[in-house]
Amino acid sequence: MAKKTKTNDFLLDIHTEPFPARFVPPALDQLKLNASKWLAGKIDHGDVAVSGTLRHLVLTVKGVAAKGNDKTERFKGPKVGAPAPALEGFARKYGLDPASLIPDNGVLYAEVHTKGESASALFAAMIPELMKSLQFPKFMTWEESGFKFGRPLRAITAMLGDKVVPVTVAGVKSGRAVHGHPVLAKAPANLKDPSKHSALLRQGLVIADPAERREYLLKCLAQATKSTGGVTEPDEALIDETVFMVEHPVPVLGKLRDAHMVLPAELLKLVMKKQLKFFPVVTKDGLLHPFFVGVRDGLSSGNELVREGYQRVLEARFNDAAFFVGRDSASTLASKLPQLERVTYQKALGSMAQKAARVESIAAWTSERLRQTAHVDEQAVARAAKLVYADLVTDVVKEFPELQGHMGGVYARKDGESEKVALAVEQFYFPVAAKSPAPATAEAAVVSLAGKLDSLAGCFAAGMIPTGSADPYALRRQALGAVRIVLEKQLPLDLDAAIVHALSLQPVAVPEPAKLAAQLSDFVWGRAQSLFEEMHFAVDEVRSISAGALSNLPNAFLRLAALRAVRRDPAFEALAAAFKRASNILKQAKLTDSAPPERALLRDQADYDLYDALVAAEGSANDRIVRGDFEGGLKTLVSVKPHLDQFFEKVMVMVDDEALKAQRLALLSKLVRAFRRVADLSEIQASAS
Repeated sequence: MAKKTKTNDFLLDIHTEPFPARFVPPALDQLKLNASKWLAGKIDHGDVAVSGTLRHLVLTVKGVAAKGNDKTERFKGPKVGAPAPALEGFARKYGLDPASLIPDNGVLYAEVHTKGESASALFAAMIPELMKSLQFPKFMTWEESGFKFGRPLRAITAMLGDKVVPVTVAGVKSGRAVHGHPVLAKAPANLKDPSKHSALLRQGLVIADPAERREYLLKCLAQATKSTGGVTEPDEALIDETVFMVEHPVPVLGKLRDAHMVLPAELLKLVMKKQLKFFPVVTKDGLLHPFFVGVRDGLSSGNELVREGYQRVLEARFNDAAFFVGRDSASTLASKLPQLERVTYQKALGSMAQKAARVESIAAWTSERLRQTAHVDEQAVARAAKLVYADLVTDVVKEFPELQGHMGGVYARKDGESEKVALAVEQFYFPVAAKSPAPATAEAAVVSLAGKLDSLAGCFAAGMIPTGSADPYALRRQALGAVRIVLEKQLPLDLDAAIVHALSLQPVAVPEPAKLAAQLSDFVWGRAQSLFEEMHFAVDEVRSISAGALSNLPNAFLRLAALRAVRRDPAFEALAAAFKRASNILKQAKLTDSAPPERALLRDQADYDLYDALVAAEGSANDRIVRGDFEGGLKTLVSVKPHLDQFFEKVMVMVDDEALKAQRLALLSKLVRAFRRVADLSEIQASAS
């Protein structure tokens, strides 16, 4: 039986002054990646893992071999037959005899064999390089060597098995001491081997593993709110931040004063979450409860004093918010509109008042075109469009920009505006993210869409078009929002025409408006295409329905769904291939348009059979397509496949008889046009066999 080679585990704990929470996750990702890259090929080892807190960046490497891998390197030298002095000099450089040089394809090589270093020596070399490789949003220097790091170092714990790996970085020598909570822990504990590290930190009130710390936090939050009958409002971003703000989370339940509960709930929640990192408590229906949870770091003792401190700070912030609301409420939302003249939207695009006027025009244009199909209250749209930017000059929104739109809705209701108007103002910026809700009503959807179209058109007209990953004006998000609104609210709006109208209102001279409109339409279609692909439609399927898709996106989606359903038919792929053949023949003939074929001018039975089958299928398919049954229409058209196959087998299209050729081309053109009402099958790719 082969003797098992002994291995050891390695641990590195970089103990620092507290990092900002946002620094830690990227640093841990880099620590793992860079360590794995550095060790690759140098030494055999097992899993590489990281954990950490705001004061600890921890790396562990399991099953490290006792020494590094032996290495053989080849270095290119002179050509075979070179003068002796050249050969001797080259061999001497690598400590070799000239006779040991290896010829290969007319060139001599020095082959150098290096024994692997001890694991301890390798890790001693790695640690300083690894620490230097970490990138932070901001760096600090604090000692004579000028070493840069995200925060000053306080200690380095570096162990390989039961031995310390000796290194010195920024004047800090490595050792076996493990430092717990800086205030609440006792003196540093001595680490005997890496497997005891997490336990020693826990004894020092530090939960090193972020996943474990997160689970502990969630359990504590649930326990803290149990007596209230509510739960902490779900907020993944706040939970993630809190996980890296504390090392041993201890939730503290506090209470809100009744006097503050009359303030808008979103304002109260924003103050709690954004300014103080407190968790609002809500009912199971999502309504705000008069409670909050703050999270302290360390022990549970003295929580009553901590609670009083939390409540005093929070009440002071709420008093400020109440003052802002009171001052805003002294005048109506509409009365604030003149102030928008003094707010610049963008230098080339004028003031916010000018932008508001353009949004009103786009909203009115959109309402008019949806009058017969979407049941939009045009008066509510007009009033909401006038008010949507008024809250930008309110004190609350100046202090809390995240509440723009929401506070407009609050103030609109206070002013006695209808609920349709207030909701459209409140949801003007919806959807605020890729997965967040779209506006709830048709009126809110129209006004929100108008705002997004104006922003897109204005930026494109002013030359502020996204390039690569750069998108400073969030135009991709605006375009995706527009696409989602049209799709989710089933608005049969011609987005191509809407883009042309929005561009016509911009105060920027555009040399080639048609070209810019096409460019913006392509940009918006790109977002629609990405959305469809996220819905798991194939790229070729999306491409096949792209022609005219923006003129009616809800229909484009139905066409796409129909294609996906019919594509499951085993005969579909062969039909797509035949369709592509028909399209290619028309391209070769350079036939862009033609008169309908005449049956009497055709000649062979295969001509007649395809003509008759196509006329019958097209009539039935058109009836279905008009009713929105694209799947039924496409299935009806698919029924012509046997006749199309026979046509290609029995006749030649490009014959010398020009009249007959024209009729057969017209027949294929009729076929292609019929299918393209649903999808361009020439875009469909054959599946890999």
